[in-house]
Amino acid sequence: MQLLSSSRIFARIVAIGTLAIGLTGCFDLSQKISIGRDGSGTYQVSIAAQGWMGEALKSDKKPAMDMSGNHARTTTTDVNGKVTETSSVDFKNLSQIKLSDEKISLKVNSRDWFGLGPKHIHFRRTFLVDSARKDQERSNPSMNSGPTDKEGQQLINSMFGDHEYVFAVTLPGSIEYIAPIRIGKMTIQPEVTGDIYNGHTITWRMPLSALMSAKSLTFDVDFSAVGSLGDAQTSVQGS
Repeated sequence: MQLLSSSRIFARIVAIGTLAIGLTGCFDLSQKISIGRDGSGTYQVSIAAQGWMGEALKSDKKPAMDMSGNHARTTTTDVNGKVTETSSVDFKNLSQIKLSDEKISLKVNSRDWFGLGPKHIHFRRTFLVDSARKDQERSNPSMNSGPTDKEGQQLINSMFGDHEYVFAVTLPGSIEYIAPIRIGKMTIQPEVTGDIYNGHTITWRMPLSALMSAKSLTFDVDFSAVGSLGDAQTSVQGS
């Protein structure tokens, strides 16, 4: 039903990031998912840019989210020169979302009080950054011709500087465990906000250059909640 494309997002980062070389501007990317006690929720992607990149974002008619065949909503705002494009899609169950190079799942591990109490659930999101990168290299062979290794990392750092990538997940109930994210020698500790009544939001922030240099990222959270949540996972694009 719904279709999101991580490789499309990746291509957007590269396209706008390439424009950033030698230009003044700010570029940030965020992906957020919220899941309720009944398994429904919202998936959202936002790209924010200033300067020449912001103008490019406004003039580009292709949103970060692949819109073909779905009911995603995309809006673009300009606040004091900061342009933000946000695409979001609502779902009743994770299985309604189709992803490329990305997988999100819920797994019920146990339930208290002989099956009548809160469920203990594992949330996992795996983002195959290297796979998304290779998808774009196959579609755009020119991406293969650039510098590699140390020179490539220096280019990534110059393109994205201190700008930020954010992934956040909002889950109901109580948080029991959150795994740290490690990229090379870097460890990213999450921020946690919210409460047991309104849900908790776990947010990981990292330099955009760290995302671009990673092969894959896995976000793991154990939580407990009362409700109709069950095992669920996103579908594979093209299946």
